[in-house]
Amino acid sequence: MKLSARTVKTSKYPVLIGEGVLEYLQKEVGEFRRMKSRILILTDSNTSRFCLPELLKHLPVLEEADALNVDAGEESKSLLTAERLWKELGSLHADRNSLLINLGGGVVTDLGGFVASAYHRGIHMIHLPTSLIGQVDAAIGGKNGVNMNSLKNQVGSFYFPRGVCVWPSFLNTLPAEQVRSGMAEVAKTALIGDEQFWRRLTRRSWQQLMEIPFSGPFWKEILLRTIRIKMEIVKQDPFERNRRKLLNFGHTIGHAIESLAIRRETPVLHGEAVAAGMLCEGFLSLHHTGLEPVQFNELVRWVLPAFGKLPSLEENADAYLDLMRHDKKNRRQEFRFTLLSGIGKGIINQACTPDKVRKALTNYDTL
Repeated sequence: MKLSARTVKTSKYPVLIGEGVLEYLQKEVGEFRRMKSRILILTDSNTSRFCLPELLKHLPVLEEADALNVDAGEESKSLLTAERLWKELGSLHADRNSLLINLGGGVVTDLGGFVASAYHRGIHMIHLPTSLIGQVDAAIGGKNGVNMNSLKNQVGSFYFPRGVCVWPSFLNTLPAEQVRSGMAEVAKTALIGDEQFWRRLTRRSWQQLMEIPFSGPFWKEILLRTIRIKMEIVKQDPFERNRRKLLNFGHTIGHAIESLAIRRETPVLHGEAVAAGMLCEGFLSLHHTGLEPVQFNELVRWVLPAFGKLPSLEENADAYLDLMRHDKKNRRQEFRFTLLSGIGKGIINQACTPDKVRKALTNYDTL
């Protein structure tokens, strides 16, 4: 059964969800073709193989688009890759009226958004996220960026696409671990903003969720609910000066875990790092913002079986603390966290000492 597109309205661009997004994309591409504008598609080595052929099968109008490609993986989120793409855009004579379609997961939409925002001071772009993490988080909200010195998203921009097209069928192209990685962002969104959503989500185990077809209404509603919560937060604070910091729950420690893994060339999936970060920051919430022990245990009981445990965090505590000092949320050398006062209730700008962070890392190792 074909599911029509649902739209989450924003003041700047539409986020469309469902099979009907192809109609929107067909219309947008047709408009740029009539203007004789250059149309380009950015993929990585995975999406060019698994997703682009599926897209072209449904939208043959894109067969004439110019192809840009990067290697799959976090290593491609770099200024060096961005410079190469700018040079390729120049050699293809792309101008300010060109359209860049970013077909990929969070790496592709972060990188492609940054490239589009800076080339000729901004060209048109559409995000077509292919991973769950891209569909519910990375492609939503106008944040773009690249890593620098093994630090996540140290150089970037706020730049909004013409639209975001969330096509659930792309989830069928993903290995299970990539879908699981995206579920960390879904869980985080529920934890900071919607207790009822958390209850519905955790009614099933990770394994039971994976048995539900991605093309059906359940996953479409999961996507819709997650995106709506995020967009409501972004609408109130598009440039992350206040309320948008809610979305960082699990990410302060999670990004440090991810950055150290990149530096050591032993990368972990973003969702795995965020899941570990949520367990650590949930412990901080237990002792700092009044999260009830029963609620923390509830968080542990669902997250730990779903994502497993990373190797000992406490033995790398010094390295994590050093990386966290580069976090953009810090003020006056204090570590600033988004924590929970309850399920569905996030609180921003919570200062925690290095000793408390160490205790959280140690507690994770004992779970």
